[in-house]
Amino acid sequence: MERIGILGGTFDPVHIAHLMIAEAARSEFDLDRVYLMPTGKSPHKDEDTLTPKEDRAAMISLAIADNPYLHLSRFEMDAGETSYTYRTAERLSEKYPEDDFYYIMGADSLIFFENWRHPEIIAKHFHLIAAERDESGRETLLRLSEKYRERFQAEVRLLKVPNFSISSTYIRERIRNGQSIRYLTPDPVITYIRERGLYGAGNYQNP
Repeated sequence: MERIGILGGTFDPVHIAHLMIAEAARSEFDLDRVYLMPTGKSPHKDEDTLTPKEDRAAMISLAIADNPYLHLSRFEMDAGETSYTYRTAERLSEKYPEDDFYYIMGADSLIFFENWRHPEIIAKHFHLIAAERDESGRETLLRLSEKYRERFQAEVRLLKVPNFSISSTYIRERIRNGQSIRYLTPDPVITYIRERGLYGAGNYQNP
């Protein structure tokens, strides 16, 4: 049996906060590996506005190339349908019944977890790890953890990570404005963005 972490998202593009959370969860909870699992068809975003999945996958591969514990998963990308976490939970548990899965999310996602589709199914198959970025909301997260334990039999663990205000949206805006994104995402990802002209980077010259 292996302890497997799953970090989902659009990763458009992947950035250092994603990598930091994945590595922190691996270390804190003694996970054997963590899979970064980009969505194929997001239920919350217009597919036409997303960067093509092959580009998003390629950037993840470049970002994690030097970490043997982080891996790209095409599980949702290649499913050919809208990506819902409960479906992923069911299918992973069916395909790998011996493994123990930990779903990694931000604290903001935990707040709205009860509004996800079939949270009871997710809680049945996944342990939940919520990354808290500061102490101010800890009591709220603890209350939610207890609430979800009682309502959905969910096992929620909190993960402390630095409070970095980095998002994919922020990175895309800086690229469009010709501003540097150095240290916001690994250098190979920046090179890929420039070479592919992603996010309006045709004239992007900053390192």
